[in-house]
Amino acid sequence: MDIFGLGVGTSWKKMDDAALIIALSQGKERAFSELVRRYQPGLYHFAVRFCGINEEAEDAVQETLLRLFKNRHRLETTGSIRAFLYKVCRNVLIDAARKKRPEPLGETVDRDPTPSALESLSHKEGASAISQALHRLPESQRTAMLLRHTEELSYAEIAEVMNTSLSAVESLLVRGRRTLRKRLAASPERRPGAP
Repeated sequence: MDIFGLGVGTSWKKMDDAALIIALSQGKERAFSELVRRYQPGLYHFAVRFCGINEEAEDAVQETLLRLFKNRHRLETTGSIRAFLYKVCRNVLIDAARKKRPEPLGETVDRDPTPSALESLSHKEGASAISQALHRLPESQRTAMLLRHTEELSYAEIAEVMNTSLSAVESLLVRGRRTLRKRLAASPERRPGAP
């Protein structure tokens, strides 16, 4: 007897995350597939904007999902699985950045071609200036900005991802926005008379 109704006719897409976590912990592979379907695109979107390189973003997302599967028996149904996944992905990206040596960014870097809402706005005001300013932010501010403005996570989810308080998230976002405005105002691309 299957108390969760996870038989052949199960509508996995209609299940909430907590039910999927329970099913995953019971070995239901379709639950994992549904979680991947729900969260892989957003994780990739976040990762590629965090590191700027498609291959590294793909690796980070794969590692994140692998950790989800490996830890399926220890996951809690009370927290946000979305926040858990973004937290793992962020940590994987930070670890990867620490391990690699700085490389000069050249024409050969494979960037993600799909624009986010932030990037769509940036095209009107100098895409390269915004992108450069965003990538020069301290990691914590950049993470908070990306999670809020491209992935649309709530402040509470961002706090969980970053293992910090709501007031710290608010502060990171305020400082990040302020720094971006200052850098953009000082950018040669934004100055009057710039080519």
